[in-house]
Amino acid sequence: MMKTEKKVVIRVEPEEEQSSSVKSSRKTFKPLQHAATDKENLVGRPQTFKDAKAASSLEKRRKTLMQNKSTQTGESVITAEDLTSDEPSADYWRKLAETRSEALNRSLQENEKLKEDIEALQEENKVCKEMLDESKTLVEVLQEMLAEKGEDEEDDAEEESLEVPN
Repeated sequence: MMKTEKKVVIRVEPEEEQSSSVKSSRKTFKPLQHAATDKENLVGRPQTFKDAKAASSLEKRRKTLMQNKSTQTGESVITAEDLTSDEPSADYWRKLAETRSEALNRSLQENEKLKEDIEALQEENKVCKEMLDESKTLVEVLQEMLAEKGEDEEDDAEEESLEVPN
């Protein structure tokens, strides 16, 4: 056996071509946290395009509404001190109270809807029970009628059987 050496040739491109091809082929990471201004937002929380679009239009409306008011109570900016302090700021508690009140309102509305549904179902149950009672009485009457008819037929059959031998 004859052993042949294999040579490997590596072609080196100039640096300009390398950097341009690397830049075009790499995909960048998406930012994990869009803004560090809100304590409630978690790192890596998914945000859809629709949400971002709706939020920007809502923010534009808020800005225009705030410009027209004579007394404005705008949202304060959360600072680095707010994020690193031992106790949460008053703004944090206000936002927390707002979110809790919204959740409470949603649950109260859901409870009212459920109460209405329960009342409707109870009324339907009452109507169904009345119909059941009526149908039971109807079944009893029909059974009595069938029993009487059966007895009449038996009596007629007995009378005919008595008359036939003569």
